[in-house]
Amino acid sequence: MSRARMSERTVVLAVAAVVGVVIGVLGVWAQNAALVGVNYDDGIYALLARALADGDGYRLTFLPVSLPAIKYPPVYPLSLVPFWLLASSAEAALFGMKVANGVYIGLAAGLFVFLLTDLRILPVALAAALALVGFASGSMMLVTASVLSEPLYLVLLFAALWSADSVPVSPSVRRLLIVGLLVGLVVLTRAVGITLFVAVTIGLWSRCGRRPALIAALGAAILVVPWLVFTLANAALIPDVLVPRYGSYVQLYLANITDSPWAALDIFATNVGAVLQTLGVKLTSGLGPLASSLLGMLFVTLALLGSFRVFRVGPATAVYAWAYLALISVWSFPPFRFVFILVPLLLALAAVGALGLAERVASGLGRERRSPGRASLVRYAVLGVALLVFANLAYRETRAVSRRVWDGAELQKSAVGAEVIAWVRENTDPGAVVAFEFDPLIALHSGRRAVPNNCQPVHVWYRRNVPAVERLAELLQQMDVQYLAVRRNVPMAAAPIDALMARYPESLQLIYITSAEALIFRTNLDALKRQPERREAGSASAGAALRGAEN
Repeated sequence: MSRARMSERTVVLAVAAVVGVVIGVLGVWAQNAALVGVNYDDGIYALLARALADGDGYRLTFLPVSLPAIKYPPVYPLSLVPFWLLASSAEAALFGMKVANGVYIGLAAGLFVFLLTDLRILPVALAAALALVGFASGSMMLVTASVLSEPLYLVLLFAALWSADSVPVSPSVRRLLIVGLLVGLVVLTRAVGITLFVAVTIGLWSRCGRRPALIAALGAAILVVPWLVFTLANAALIPDVLVPRYGSYVQLYLANITDSPWAALDIFATNVGAVLQTLGVKLTSGLGPLASSLLGMLFVTLALLGSFRVFRVGPATAVYAWAYLALISVWSFPPFRFVFILVPLLLALAAVGALGLAERVASGLGRERRSPGRASLVRYAVLGVALLVFANLAYRETRAVSRRVWDGAELQKSAVGAEVIAWVRENTDPGAVVAFEFDPLIALHSGRRAVPNNCQPVHVWYRRNVPAVERLAELLQQMDVQYLAVRRNVPMAAAPIDALMARYPESLQLIYITSAEALIFRTNLDALKRQPERREAGSASAGAALRGAEN
């Protein structure tokens, strides 16, 4: 490496470190008093780490029946085990996990800057500016302020992309295996990381040939295949009534598309619309759904143009964003959390696309009209519009962070959950089984066994018909649930319980209402075995049965 190149890399490392520290400090500052478990997956990760620390294996030990955790890849829970082993209390362990996520997001931001600049995708100043705006955002802090796997996923993702795109044209087997192992770690952190496997394989194949791509794929398979075998071997052990929450992703997807042959197309159209609107609203506010979607489409188009230019220097980085978007467009989960963590990379690709578009338009005008002055004017106009959009984005994200927009819903859910937890601790015996919308929250903070309080085989984001009442009745019976809690003022949460009480009027007896308006019922499992009411579960208006029980 030449002296000039070494000096340049030193500057890059210094800027990346500064960005990483700034975002890391912000990530730690973003932590709040919300209980771990109000985001569901965060409670699962903490409980899995505790099971591993206690020597119970990779199992969901808080359920009435201990089950293998086939839905949740193991890398992130494994990273949390030391907190349970070293912390002085459960509260200290959970707080340490949240702080670690703040550190992870800073490390991810620093690696992002290094990736863009070391591969010469963008100048260092522009890369730093994009990283600061992309990571110092309300949506990014939303997934950082909880014990969620996204921050660690981003750390491993950018490390893997740099490792793949910086290999020499004739890499050694050892280097390729390292690339593959990094890819495997990404996949085992979040299942959506399988898109990185696709991107790295395509990138190495196009850059180095088939053999290097296959060697790297072998390195990834060394880690991923045992997990796939574990998942497939244990999928049949998950009771049908728990598959919607704890079954494999394949089981969940099949459940979502079996309603009709058009279900997959409906999921795709719903997700694509949500992705485009999310990106459009991210760039500017106050627009309607159609205008937001069009703006999101323009953003995606610029990013796609940038990907063609980036492919020459970073093929895996260029392909990854589109493999990722393709998967979340057809996958049967609301795409919002998935989109949030892709925004920094899309911003970088769109910046490359805007720069390239400005140069291409200016070059075309210069050749056709032989007017260099006019060509320069058009180029500066395109760049000026892009800069205004970026400045507006930076302003809006700064305001969102200063107002801590992620605190509102999280703290509200946490307050409701805290009251339910307090009642459960004081009024139930240690062996009781409690059903709640956030069952990991109950299990983590009360020590009781817990299950979901609904059984929706199809995610509510896509479901068009009434809740699955009979399946919920089966869930309560099979899991021997003694108590059920529900957030009355949240229609999506209350609908399944309302439908159950309409079909089985004596199945739930209201015994307590918290100050945050959560209802706690004592279950009558014998009533669920009787002939249900003939009226349809959806005939009662939403909330009617709950209001009747309260009265």
